[in-house]
Amino acid sequence: MTKNLKSMTGFGRARAGLGGRTIGIEIRSLNHRGLDIKLRPHDLQLCPEIEIEVFRLVRASVSRGSIAIVFRDEAALGSATGGDLDRLRKAYAVLDELRKELGLAQPVDLAVAAAFLGATRSSAGQELTMAEWPALETAFAAALSNLSEMRANEGAAIRADLELRTANMRGLVEKIAALVPAVPARAGQRLQERLTSLLGPSTPLDLGRVAQEVALLADRSDVSEEIARLRAHLDHITSLLDGGQDTPGRRIDFLVQEVGREINTLGGKIQDTTIAALVIDTKAELEKLREQVQNIE
Repeated sequence: MTKNLKSMTGFGRARAGLGGRTIGIEIRSLNHRGLDIKLRPHDLQLCPEIEIEVFRLVRASVSRGSIAIVFRDEAALGSATGGDLDRLRKAYAVLDELRKELGLAQPVDLAVAAAFLGATRSSAGQELTMAEWPALETAFAAALSNLSEMRANEGAAIRADLELRTANMRGLVEKIAALVPAVPARAGQRLQERLTSLLGPSTPLDLGRVAQEVALLADRSDVSEEIARLRAHLDHITSLLDGGQDTPGRRIDFLVQEVGREINTLGGKIQDTTIAALVIDTKAELEKLREQVQNIE
């Protein structure tokens, strides 16, 4: 059964009613090599048991990403705006007086006064207890579901692009594989033409020696193993995109590195302009795939 590919970026929001209070919950997710969860309650406190439950639910839903969780007492924020204007004026006056005492020419910025006001305000309100967790859990689960839905939608778009890049690389590899057998013969022809140009048409060529050089060139330019490994790596990437793993990001990232090594080796072995152009095209597709892989879980 095919599993959904998930992006590491997303956003979810929900609200919980606790009596006369409204708690707003926001969850943001960004790219990260592992799972990094940051819990940031504003104007309220969460008891340790609630924090543990929040972390448990996130880990059950998300495997990779930087997750920032914000709890806000929206009722407290709404009721504080009027009174805070007077406090902001007083804070500004105090800071402006201090500026004059210090002999500073630049006026006090309102943002500085607001930051000063926030620093002097009590940062922790009434603690939310486990008795309030059932209502919070329902809202938090809704926000987490919204986050997962957004990550899945973005993941579907990324998956389509990754499948396109993989298919393009597969086509380029097959073009290279079809051209490789003719490389020694073309190189031998160029060698004969070069020798004839240097020695003159009247000087007979040692065709046996030319044949030896062509054989050596064929041996040095043998990329059958690189082609086989490239096919295997691309098959593995396709399998992962089709649902071979729940969180394929790291595995595909590793395979991308392996594909890059094989392409570089292949390009170094074969000195052929047509194949060199195909190698460059393959690297360009690989780089696009590499950039997209950094966005998936």
